[in-house]
Amino acid sequence: MTTKTGPATAAAIPQAPQPFILPGTTIGGDLGIFRVDFTLRNPSSGQSRVRNGLVDTGASYTGLPAAALAELGVTPLRSVPVRYGDGSFADLDLGEAQMELEGMTSTVQVLFGASGDTFLLGAMALAAFALAADATNRRLIPAQVTA
Repeated sequence: MTTKTGPATAAAIPQAPQPFILPGTTIGGDLGIFRVDFTLRNPSSGQSRVRNGLVDTGASYTGLPAAALAELGVTPLRSVPVRYGDGSFADLDLGEAQMELEGMTSTVQVLFGASGDTFLLGAMALAAFALAADATNRRLIPAQVTA
């Protein structure tokens, strides 16, 4: 006995798996290196400044000029050993600041950079926002969080 069936339903059509993108990672090229605007805030005083930083998923922490953090009244919590991309090491102060990025707000750990004016957004800050770096299109994209 033969039976007629109607058109295939969406549930019956196999779907291509969506890529799984982890927070704080880079897709579409080498380490994510491009610039984005963000707001940095002292959660205690509410003082804030809009900054422009380099997204670098090869860096674990967010590194900011010590003077910029001091200007907001962000204080160090402890010192951590840091290895730079060139292989050198330094002990830097680590603190916490509030960051607003892509319309979201989160507390992030920040390294007090020794000097200079480089604002560097590292992988852990992106992970706090469940974002990844799209290196090809030079933008931040939503990522999937695992539990």
